[in-house]
Amino acid sequence: MDALRWPIPESYLQDRFIIAISLLLIVSICFGFAFDLPWIGLIIPTIVIGGYLLLFHLHWVYRILFLLIPFSMELELPGGLGTDIPGEPLLWVMSAVTLFLILIKGLPSLACNTISMLLFAHLTWILCASIFAIYPVIAFKYSAAKLWYILPFYLLPFYLIRNIISLRIILKYFALGTLVASIYFFIQHASMDLSYLSRTNAGQPIWRNHVNYACTLVLNLPILWYLYRSSSHPDRWMYVMWSLLLWIFIYFAFTRIAYLAIIVSIIYVFVLKWRITKLTIGLSLISILILVAWLFQHNQYVHLAPQYDKTIMQIDFENKISATAQGRDISTMERLHRWVAGANMIQDRPLSGFGPANFYRTYRPYTIYSFETYVSHNPEHSGIHNYFLMLLVEQGYIGLSIFLLIIFITMIKIEKAYHLHREMVYKDLFMMAGCILVMIITINAVNDMIEVIKIGGVFFLILYVVESRLSNHKQLNK
Repeated sequence: MDALRWPIPESYLQDRFIIAISLLLIVSICFGFAFDLPWIGLIIPTIVIGGYLLLFHLHWVYRILFLLIPFSMELELPGGLGTDIPGEPLLWVMSAVTLFLILIKGLPSLACNTISMLLFAHLTWILCASIFAIYPVIAFKYSAAKLWYILPFYLLPFYLIRNIISLRIILKYFALGTLVASIYFFIQHASMDLSYLSRTNAGQPIWRNHVNYACTLVLNLPILWYLYRSSSHPDRWMYVMWSLLLWIFIYFAFTRIAYLAIIVSIIYVFVLKWRITKLTIGLSLISILILVAWLFQHNQYVHLAPQYDKTIMQIDFENKISATAQGRDISTMERLHRWVAGANMIQDRPLSGFGPANFYRTYRPYTIYSFETYVSHNPEHSGIHNYFLMLLVEQGYIGLSIFLLIIFITMIKIEKAYHLHREMVYKDLFMMAGCILVMIITINAVNDMIEVIKIGGVFFLILYVVESRLSNHKQLNK
């Protein structure tokens, strides 16, 4: 078994479970057909088999979770929130398992680290901000969702992932699921002649839009690179072919931020090797502060207001690039419209913010008419399209500061660990972790995707990888 030790021999229990499941399956099927309820013949054995796997093969359930994440479909729920099926129901189960393991086994020693403390502070402040939220019910739902991301993706691996091999298997399952799901998108897109506009709905219901699709694919590039580098199997060339296929899919996704994330990750490789992470973070923060100060000095940002009748949806990708530079691309200018609203909101509630997941219901009074576009009525109920600004608006300066600390400390730990280890398998591991992290940072500069299961799950897993490997580096090097 993975996490529990039973007083009764494991083989004895497993044999009895298999017999019981077989008998239950037969009885359930007969009962279902007898009373014209065939679904009973499936749902009852499924629950029992699931319980059996959780008890005796928890690591298999965890692998299945990562295999199914790329196939998760968004489902709207009452109250303004949504969920991802089947990914999030599995997260609920795994969160309960994690809490149970903490109760009976205690917190793993490796989990008592800096990032864990910051994540605890992150969760605590989210709860505090929820108390003062404009719409507290929605805020507390968001708090619960954040908890069932952190528990399975960050904390549970301390119980389940015991070595590099276990981690590689999980990464391989996630990459395999992404490959199959992306082939589905590409086939759908190809049936529409790979046109630019058609790609928006090509991947539904698996993929919400082309941005989620492309951003998930780019995160798989460092994973496949690591799987190739850490494999000694003669067939490892398959990872190269696998990567080339994803490059083709990414190209035809026509997503600017995905291309930019790849470029930033390549630059980061040199930053990591040259040991200038702290310098890069400092210069980046100074540049952002200077830009913000300039925009708000004498209301300079007003000059960026779009021309309403000329800011439209572009027909092809080349026009979109040129329109972005000219301030006429509707998606770019609508982001600016919401960013201006967010900047105005901060002034009213700088400490606690408006509450987690409260932006959509509170931002309209703070918008400026001159920045409106054809899609400002926001039919998708989407957010501010900048995760860091969203944290500032919804959780105040304290919420943003805690999250930035998590990112900065993680990046510094990656650099330290990369140069601490001599074995290439560990250096490559931290290289992969760093590239994925900067990709996620870049993506979230113009999107809100930490709460998207296909992005956020990888984010918290990377936090685990960095802290667990660094804390245990002496044991790993034996």
